Amino acid sequence: MKVIDFRVRLRTSQMLKPWDINNPAPHFKQYIDLYHMKPRLAEQSVEAFVDNMNDQGISKAVVCGGTIEDNEHLLEVKNSQFGEKFFYIAGIHPNYGIRKNLTILDKYRENGFLGVNISPYIWGVKANSKVLYPIYAYCEKNGMIAIVHGSLHYNRFQSMWVGDPKYMDEICMDFPELKLVISHAGNGFGVLGLAVAQKHPNIYLEFSALWPKYLPEATLTAVNSYLKNRCLFGTDYPLVDFSHGQNAWFDALKPENRKLFFYENAINCFFGDPI
Repeated sequence: MKVIDFRVRLRTSQMLKPWDINNPAPHFKQYIDLYHMKPRLAEQSVEAFVDNMNDQGISKAVVCGGTIEDNEHLLEVKNSQFGEKFFYIAGIHPNYGIRKNLTILDKYRENGFLGVNISPYIWGVKANSKVLYPIYAYCEKNGMIAIVHGSLHYNRFQSMWVGDPKYMDEICMDFPELKLVISHAGNGFGVLGLAVAQKHPNIYLEFSALWPKYLPEATLTAVNSYLKNRCLFGTDYPLVDFSHGQNAWFDALKPENRKLFFYENAINCFFGDPI
């Protein structure tokens, strides 16, 4: 069975900068212990990373930039012999300013990047902030997806509520043809993520770094029934190991939904027409 991992992080020196074991970024520090990440935070070449993906049955993966430097690094990967193994998402930052962010998106869209990475819990900016509205408008106009962190997080220096899924409702009301992916599926906000996805047919829920045995029964019901066409597998590797993530979800899914969750929904998210 083909598998697309909708959220991974390369283990190159550039992409691991915020994850320095001895001096991690404050918003990532707690994750290292919580997910027992240290064995997976050693630098690794892209070739070795791809070999690991192949060994663990990952067909393709989604990689997200967080900075301009990340974007440039990912563009180098895209233009390498391993480029076809990944889907690419550009990073922006509110501090860059609206004009610069739009210029960034122009460049990377023209180079085959398929979306933009929005990180309210790192920036301290609400997901529906006016500074982000030109970004959502750009994505809607140009057929790019917006991946927005909308769940519980462990950055003790930013509010829990900046990525509240209720903001996704407002965003999709204003941009009804925007494809918006709620990263980590609104976990920690009860059924709210399910509700906004049920309301808006262009919202997808990405379940990276989540173990089904710890999720509410209502969430698993949604994954296997009324939201089965808009739920996405992910590990957020190196938070969760590739094989452990797949194994955890395999038994939680009805057999007829496995292809949707592990592969087909991701393809539709990127390349299907918005509703």
